[in-house]
This record gives sequence, C-alpha cells and structure tokens, in this order.
Amino acid sequence: MFESPQTKNKWKQLFWIVVGVNATVIIGIIWLFFLPSPDINPPPIQEPNEKGTEFTVSSTKQNLNQLMNNYLNTLSKNTPLAYTVSLGEDVQLRGFIDVFERKIPLIATFEPIVQKNGDLVLRQKSIAIGRLHLPKRAVLEYVRDNYPMPEWIGVNPSQENMYVAVTKMKTKSDFKIKVKEFNLTQNQLIFTIKVPNKAFGF
Repeated sequence: MFESPQTKNKWKQLFWIVVGVNATVIIGIIWLFFLPSPDINPPPIQEPNEKGTEFTVSSTKQNLNQLMNNYLNTLSKNTPLAYTVSLGEDVQLRGFIDVFERKIPLIATFEPIVQKNGDLVLRQKSIAIGRLHLPKRAVLEYVRDNYPMPEWIGVNPSQENMYVAVTKMKTKSDFKIKVKEFNLTQNQLIFTIKVPNKAFGF
C-alpha cells in the first residue's frame, strides 16, 4: 500500500512545523539566557570599622626590662615572684628549681621570633641549672607548672618554646598591641599600638 503525494506533503508540513516550533523555543531560551538582567545595585562593601587609631612606638631593652618586671611584680601581688625576665643579647629567664628540697638556680635563654600576627615566639636556646644536666623539656614543664605566668603566655615543653600572645594582652585602657620588630642585637624594639576612639573622648 502506497501513500499518496498529498499525504506525503502533509507529513512534510507537520515535520517542518515541529522543527520550526522547536527552533523557536530553543532560540527563545538562548535569548532569555543572554538577556541583560535588570540593574541590581550590589550591597556596599563594608569597610572594617577600626574604632581606633594606630601608632608605631619604639622602645629600648632598658625601658622594656623595667616595664616587664613592674608587670610581673604586679602579677605576683603578695606572692614572692619565683623568676625574673631580662633582655640582653637574648631573652633571659632566671629563677630557681626545687631539687631534693634545695633551690637550684635556673637560667634559660630564648631567641625571640616575631610572628606575622604580631605575637612573639621565644625559642629556647640554652638552659643552665647549677651543675645539673636536665632535659630541656623537663625544665620547661617545671617552669609551666610552677612559675606563675600571664594567661596570654603559653609554655610549650614539647616544642621547646614559649608563645607570647601579645595581641591577647589586656590593658586597662583597652589598647591593642602588636610586635613589629624585636631586634635585641641592634636594640630595636618596635610595636604598633591601637588606641580606641573612646580613649580620646569620641
């Protein structure tokens, strides 16, 4: 059985109609996809609210020595302080360690390393405990457990260092302090201090 020419023409017409409809739909979708969207104002980028003014301050080892020990004396209050900290060619911690009911002098030296965030790491260089030879880790464990330290100073025996989180130090005036340079050899100690606006009365 064969289709007449008229029937074939109808099928061709229907085919091209379907093709045309599909093409129109596809073109319409593409057009909508690339159509510019209505103007939408993006949310403004909020600049960080500093609420303060930052100053750069330089000091010397002598001035910082006095400041540190005054702070430690205040920290210890009525309790005799078991150690002192001083700055020379390196950071030196002096104290005592109890061995067999005897107080043996302890001297530990540290190399200061400024961190990117403004904190300070004191890397242990040497330890002298009278004539005793004790592992550095054991000595730092004793220091951690027996020497009163501010909460922003961490003693890390396993890493043989002390982490001084200067940026976490609390002050009465709410100043924020960062270490910028801590060069003991050249006696260059530089800090940035952020003073809150309220300290200026505005």
